[in-house]
Amino acid sequence: MKNKLLQLLKCPMAGLLILLSLSVSLCLTSSLGHAEKITDDQSMELNDVIETVSKLINIEFTCPPTTATTTSATTTTTTVTTTSQYEICEPTKLAGQSPNSKFYQERLAIAGDSITLGLNYYGFIPDMHSIAGDSVSIWNLDYFTFDLGGGEMGMIDAIDYVHPRLLYMSIGMNDVNLNYPDTYVERYREIINELIKRMPDINIVVAAITPVSSDCNVVRNDIIREYNAALKKMIKDMKLPQVVFFDTYSVLCDNEQNLKDGYSSGDGMHLYIPCYNDILTALFDFLDTTDFKQRLGG
Repeated sequence: MKNKLLQLLKCPMAGLLILLSLSVSLCLTSSLGHAEKITDDQSMELNDVIETVSKLINIEFTCPPTTATTTSATTTTTTVTTTSQYEICEPTKLAGQSPNSKFYQERLAIAGDSITLGLNYYGFIPDMHSIAGDSVSIWNLDYFTFDLGGGEMGMIDAIDYVHPRLLYMSIGMNDVNLNYPDTYVERYREIINELIKRMPDINIVVAAITPVSSDCNVVRNDIIREYNAALKKMIKDMKLPQVVFFDTYSVLCDNEQNLKDGYSSGDGMHLYIPCYNDILTALFDFLDTTDFKQRLGG
């Protein structure tokens, strides 16, 4: 009985019940004039009290385990999926006909240049998911900062701050006249690797540079296609299941490989509202062919 009593007293609730039981028992024996010595019959009664209390609190003389840190010779790797408080944001305008369109769009964050920024400007991507700005390019990326509520940050830090699990990257329109495809894709690769290093749970859609109108005299479509081919090959060579290439160029071009009529906002290069709806519609249909929804927990 002594051992059982000691085990019970290790648990606060059990100890309290036992002390109350003992007090009652002692009071009763004292009132009868037998407090000097506990008889064998009283000892058996006390033991019955302890057994009854144990059954009532369902501990079977074993206290709940104490939380502690232990060191084991065997190391177990556990994959933990983290989410951000900013992961899901509802946009102003919905796009796409896929049954999963809303699921993707609420989780989609964007990073890139002014063309990418149009997704936010026209309400398809909420402010908290927009890490894009005018004149951004691969070669000058480190000179731009974004403030999403945590202070001014560079693009990679800002993406890390939002910590999206689905990111759409489109950078390159400002590179095609000031860079070379090999240099362009090598820097792009470094950015992707850094994002994955910081956020192992991120899934990245690398979008092709969009086409321009036939009358655009700033950028040529044949050069854009050359960059896109290098970008597509780079993504393929990386062999990362969480990084995919999305051919935005083919979504927006006509039979002559130029930007479709009515898709320019006026300068032959920047895009108009229907264009962004088409991009997202095609994107969500494309994501349905991947395992991204499963990766996102859907």
